[in-house]
Amino acid sequence: MNNNLFFGLLLLSFNYNCAKVNSQDMAQNTKAVDSVYVGQTHFSDDVVWEDSLYTAIIRIDKQSNKEQLLSIQMNLKKNGYFVSPTESGAFTGKFTIVLTEPQHLQTSGAIIETPLSKVDENEGFVKLVRENTHYKQSLKVLSNENFEVYGYIQFTIEPRCTLEKIPFILSYVDGKLSLKMDGC
Repeated sequence: MNNNLFFGLLLLSFNYNCAKVNSQDMAQNTKAVDSVYVGQTHFSDDVVWEDSLYTAIIRIDKQSNKEQLLSIQMNLKKNGYFVSPTESGAFTGKFTIVLTEPQHLQTSGAIIETPLSKVDENEGFVKLVRENTHYKQSLKVLSNENFEVYGYIQFTIEPRCTLEKIPFILSYVDGKLSLKMDGC
């Protein structure tokens, strides 16, 4: 009988102490070991380019009959970085989007960068992208005929100092623009 009373009081005190724990305290005391890594998510029709210093996820979304939105998610790894497309200086390795057939498809307006890059005073006052960043570029379809436009994203990835080209193909078939990987 004494054992049952003892265990009952022990259980009651345990429940009482647990009820006093604040959820914010629990969140602050959580260790990284307890967390689970969640990788990037993407749709099956996205172009995904993996590299040791970055992952690029490219997708196309319809905005209206003649307007499309090219979205590029740049996820950086191992302290990788590159020059922002919003940098005003003339850099050959600046992040750019190149389309080869301007008579069928053209960029419209400036590239939208989220979050905005910051000027790096240690690297000569240049706007560098050092965190995962999302780019959006509006595209105008200029033809009603079916076509394929080859394009690529180009930038120099640092600290490796290599010029990167991520090729893709934009196919316009029966009024629908789709995206696929060019090459391997």
